[in-house]
Amino acid sequence: MYIITIIISVLVLIAFFEYLYALNPIKVPLHYAPGHYHIINNYLIIYIFSAFLIGIALILIITILNILFQKLKALLHKRSGYVKTELDNSINKALDAYIKGQYDKGIDLIKKYLFKYPNSIGAHLLLAKIYKHKGRIKECESALNEVLNIEKDNVSALNEAGNLYKINNNYDKAVFYFNKALEASPDNLYAITQLKDIYIKKEKWKNAYRLSKLFLSESKDKEIKKREEQVMLGLKYEFGKYLLESENDTERSAKRFNQVLSQDKNFVPAYISLGDVFIKKNKPHEAFELWEKAFLKTGNLALIIKIEDVSIKTNHPENIIKFYQELVYNNPERWEYRLFLGKLYIRLEMIDEALSNLTAIPTSIFKDVSLNMLLAECYYKRGKYNDASINFRKALESRFPVKLPFVCSNCGFASLNYSSICPSCNFWNTFNIKTSGTLYEIGTKNGLKNNVPSFVSE
Repeated sequence: MYIITIIISVLVLIAFFEYLYALNPIKVPLHYAPGHYHIINNYLIIYIFSAFLIGIALILIITILNILFQKLKALLHKRSGYVKTELDNSINKALDAYIKGQYDKGIDLIKKYLFKYPNSIGAHLLLAKIYKHKGRIKECESALNEVLNIEKDNVSALNEAGNLYKINNNYDKAVFYFNKALEASPDNLYAITQLKDIYIKKEKWKNAYRLSKLFLSESKDKEIKKREEQVMLGLKYEFGKYLLESENDTERSAKRFNQVLSQDKNFVPAYISLGDVFIKKNKPHEAFELWEKAFLKTGNLALIIKIEDVSIKTNHPENIIKFYQELVYNNPERWEYRLFLGKLYIRLEMIDEALSNLTAIPTSIFKDVSLNMLLAECYYKRGKYNDASINFRKALESRFPVKLPFVCSNCGFASLNYSSICPSCNFWNTFNIKTSGTLYEIGTKNGLKNNVPSFVSE
């Protein structure tokens, strides 16, 4: 059908030209250059037909050239795409090498890629991460600076720079870069969290509290917000403690502690510090009453230890003696109360009372050495050296620590000293002396040595 159409078209053209020739049989001169000799004398139809053929030829030439140009362009694009794919694959290989810990291989692949694409932000960031893991701080800084030269407000680079300086304890530079990241992206939760952690480490509680509020306003996750509210409560407490200890501001600090307790009735550090406010105001009776009520409410033994220490320092041991006696009477199955009362009697040189309480405790109750150490000390002070020696030997044979450690209820970290915040997991209000038989095994794992100094020499 296609060939028939062409043949018919050619025949129509020939007929058309024959028709024109019949109508125009006269020859027409055509000057193709200046002068009398540059003349073509021919029929008009010949000129028209020649022009028609030249037009067709030009169209064919242009079409062919255009086709050749498109073919060449497609070939070059395909070649360029192949090269780019190969380079992109090198980045993927570099990432794979980084994940596998093959850092040198990853560095070589990225450098080859950057030679071709020096402004690739992703490649520079990956290179910075590899340098950071290799501990090559200067090279990491250089890679991050390359990103910031390309895009000065690149949030990923600013976050990486802040993290680099934070893990190397250069907190001032870390704060600078995290603040820059927040300027570029105010809802940058990573920068907010890292800045808050730095301020907590530096005990800048007011700044940490401000960032905690910012985190709560930007976060959308309900579970995360709930955890952050607990952090915010701890930071409010720490700021109150700072006002009390550093600025001696009893009024503002008491206000903060009461605010914390209004949100969490079991926040033990706030009770302890609020009692300290009463002590500073020379109101020990109110402090003891607060701590006693707080202990009965929370059961946290840190409050008993606090009452004991302050009672002795203020020459009012009768407060804690009476409270211990009530606890022992009302809770005969809680042998740790007798243990603490015996310990107090020894501190007060009331040896007979101490022995009376300590010998009432079954020797198999406690796995730790505290009972043996206290008994040994009592017998030694009474001149009963044989009984003292027996108990000292029992203490030496034990693998448990001498002193009762405070244990974090969140992560299991143990410490001989009470703290409002666990230094291991940074959770507030988690320390207490556990009385279960497994407590001291936990303490041993966290590095509490099985020394044998006096249990009551605190």
